[in-house]
Amino acid sequence: MADEEKDQEKKKKRKLGHYEWRGTESLYLSVRDGTDPDTGKPNRYTKTVLGIKEGDERAADTELALFIAEIKKGKAKKKASKETLRAFSVRWMRDYVKTQLSRGTAKVYQTNLDNYILPTLGDLAMSKIKQKHLLKFYNNLQEDGIRKDKKSGPLGPATIQKCHHIISSMFSTANDWGEIDDNPCEKVKPPKVPKRRKVSLDKAKAKEMLQALAKESLKYRVLTVLSASTGMRRGELLGIGNSTLDLDNCLINIDRASTHVSGEGIFIDDPKTEASIRTIPFPQSIVPLLKEMIAARDKQRNKCGELWQKKIMVYGKWVDNDLLFTQWNGKPMHPNSVDTWFTKFKEENKLPDNLTFHGLRHTNVYLLLKHGTDLGTVADLEGHARKTTTLDYDDPSPEAMREASDKINDVLSLPETIPNLIGKPVNIRRKREKKSSKEPEK
Repeated sequence: MADEEKDQEKKKKRKLGHYEWRGTESLYLSVRDGTDPDTGKPNRYTKTVLGIKEGDERAADTELALFIAEIKKGKAKKKASKETLRAFSVRWMRDYVKTQLSRGTAKVYQTNLDNYILPTLGDLAMSKIKQKHLLKFYNNLQEDGIRKDKKSGPLGPATIQKCHHIISSMFSTANDWGEIDDNPCEKVKPPKVPKRRKVSLDKAKAKEMLQALAKESLKYRVLTVLSASTGMRRGELLGIGNSTLDLDNCLINIDRASTHVSGEGIFIDDPKTEASIRTIPFPQSIVPLLKEMIAARDKQRNKCGELWQKKIMVYGKWVDNDLLFTQWNGKPMHPNSVDTWFTKFKEENKLPDNLTFHGLRHTNVYLLLKHGTDLGTVADLEGHARKTTTLDYDDPSPEAMREASDKINDVLSLPETIPNLIGKPVNIRRKREKKSSKEPEK
């Protein structure tokens, strides 16, 4: 009876897997166990055992049984997948990127995959991609003619690093899903991105800039004052609405941001990172300006009537439109329109050529640090995601953030400046320079 049970167990093990000799003392084991949920194909495990003499079936059966036990305990590795980087990228974009990251980030990832990564590495099996392939790829990106934006020269280090980050994220995800064992990107360094000094304004120049806003349209006055006084990102500012603004307590709840995705449109989604979701104070002196902005928006909405866009898409769902900053008909502002306006504004007011609207955020950080605000409080106010951005810190208190807001209120002299920005025309058109067709007199 005992011999029959042993025979039955041996047959059961043989059903799960098989072995064969590939040399006088080289035993090859192959086992199928379970099904891959993505491909529908059986999971296959293989192993080569040396030192087992050809024909020694008892030893072979023992090795097969031990291997099956390893598999059942989750200690054995599946046979390397033949899935290409291109095929995996489809699943990765669908199941990870588009569910965990913003639309804008997903668009950037897909663009870099299509333009640079997949044409070179897409047809290679992920299990076969090694450091040498990545190094060759990064070197290729530094050659002339590789760019897809019709500009001459190689790709910049920042774009190459972005490609490296995307590939590394794909391998890390595949590892988390139990599909590969190693991430070759961890042993490869892409070209370094040169550190550039962030452009910002000093106290005097920042105050001059705010005073010059009296000649600008109301929404740009408000956007600029908020950016300089709170350090909010452009998309976060354009996501402000009645539901996120607390005028009584001078607080803004930043839990959404506006982003434009080329070919798809403007969306109100989650902010840049998890750390970006925060509630921050703003100076009380700004309240009258915000009230004027709200009144102007409501007046325009009533004037438009049925032409006003009553619903906006937030987090993929249609909700009532409460946006503070809109186009004339209630549609969300295009984020780039803010940069277009700021470029003209800085030229007319002789601000630094390399200053951008985002530089007002840097100005806020610079002025807070310059006047004694601790790094932790600045990090919390700005919504920095990486500890390296402002060093390690504990969660600062609301009192510390309010103190920082009061400090920037004094540094920028907002109580004296804001009254001069109220009561001006809502829309101010710039005078266009007339181009003469006549040749200038010599």
